[in-house]
Amino acid sequence: MRKTLSIVQGATDESKTQFSIVHPEGMAISALVTFRDGQTMMPDRVQLLRFAGQATSVTQVFFSRLMPDEDMELNILDAGKKTIDRRVFRALNPDKRSLKFAICSCMHDRHHDPEIWKDLLAQSPDVIFFIGDSTYADQEAQLAGEAAPATLWRRFSESRDTLEIYHHKRLVPILAVWDDHDFGNNDTNSEDYPFVKESQKNFLTFFPQNPEYCRYLERGPGISSCFSFRGQQVLLLDDRSFRLPKGSEDRYAHWGKAQEGWALAHTRKHRGVSWLMNGSQFFPSVAWKESVSRDHPEQFAGFMEELAKARQKVIFASGDVHYSEISRIEPEMLGYETFEVTSSSVHSTSFPGFPDIVPNPRRILSTGKRNYVLVKASEVNGKPVFEVESRSAGAEVRFRKVISI
Repeated sequence: MRKTLSIVQGATDESKTQFSIVHPEGMAISALVTFRDGQTMMPDRVQLLRFAGQATSVTQVFFSRLMPDEDMELNILDAGKKTIDRRVFRALNPDKRSLKFAICSCMHDRHHDPEIWKDLLAQSPDVIFFIGDSTYADQEAQLAGEAAPATLWRRFSESRDTLEIYHHKRLVPILAVWDDHDFGNNDTNSEDYPFVKESQKNFLTFFPQNPEYCRYLERGPGISSCFSFRGQQVLLLDDRSFRLPKGSEDRYAHWGKAQEGWALAHTRKHRGVSWLMNGSQFFPSVAWKESVSRDHPEQFAGFMEELAKARQKVIFASGDVHYSEISRIEPEMLGYETFEVTSSSVHSTSFPGFPDIVPNPRRILSTGKRNYVLVKASEVNGKPVFEVESRSAGAEVRFRKVISI
C-alpha cells in the first residue's frame, strides 16, 4: 500500500472543485485548501461514503471561492489535525484561448506503468477524460460471473491505490465515463448485468462529478455528462446503463432513446465542434471486436442519420481496443469529413501485431504501443483546430495529426 492517499480532483470550474479521497476504513480525515498568500479555507461540504465489510472508505470534499489560474494546495489532515498528505491543484482559467486535454482508456492496475502517467502530467493538460476501463473490476469474476457491488468497491479501491495518477503531487481535473470492465463484466449490458444502479453509485463515488461544483458540467442519463468550456464541448456517453445484448435490432439498443436525444440536443445547440466520446468504438465493424456499428447497427445508422441532419459538426473518440488509431470518416457519412480518434491502452494487455491484424479501411495512423492521446484544441482564423498526439512513456510520440473540421 502506498504511503500517500489516493485522490481524484473531479469536475472543476474557475471557482469551484471537488475531490474524492480513498482512505482506510475507520480513519477520520479532514481537508482544507491553502492559498498562495497562506490563507486557508475549509470545504463547503464533506461526505463520507462507506461499504460494509470493505477495508476502505471514500471522503468527498467540495470547495468554492477558489482562485482561477493559481496554484493552491489541498491539505489532508488526520484526527489530530496533523497534515498527512498534500497536493497542488488549480481551478480552470476562463480566460484561456485554448484547451489541452488527454483522452485515456484501459488502465489495468496489474500492468501499471507509472512513467506514462508522469509523461501525461508533464504535458500540463487542463483536464483529463477517462473514457472507459479505468478499473478492471471484473478481474476475478471472469469464471464466476459478474462483479458484485462489494467487488466493484474493492477493485476500484485497489486500482486507486496503485495508479500513479492518483498519487502524483499535482492533481488535474478528471471527468470519467465507463466501459465494460469498470461497469461490471466483460462485454456485458444492462439486461445481463444485475447491478446497474449499484455500479452507477460506485462509479460516482470514486469519480466525483457533481454539476453544482462545476458550471461547465451537465449530467445526462445514466452516468453520461456534457463538459463545455471555452468553446469546446465534450459529450461523455454512457454505453452500458441502457445497452441491450449484442445484435439487438432495437433502434436504441446502445445508448437508449433518452440518452441519444440528450446527446443530439446538445450537439445541435452548440456553436462549435462537439467531441462524442464513447467506451467502445463507433465505426469499425470487426466480428471479434465491440463497436456501435457492429453490435447495434440500428442505433448506429439512426444516430448517424440524425447527426447528418444537424448543422453542427462532431468528432468521435473511443477506447477499448488496446491500440490507438485515427480513422478518417468520409464526407458521404455526415456531409463533411471528420475523424474517429481511438485512445487505448494506457497500460493493459497487448498482442503482437495490433493494430495491423485488425482490418479498418478508414485507418490513417495507429500504434499498438501503450499510450494516451493528447489533444490541443485551439482556433485558427475562426476555425477550430485540433492537434492530436499519441504519447507513450519516455516522451515517445507515436503519431501526430492536425485535424480541422
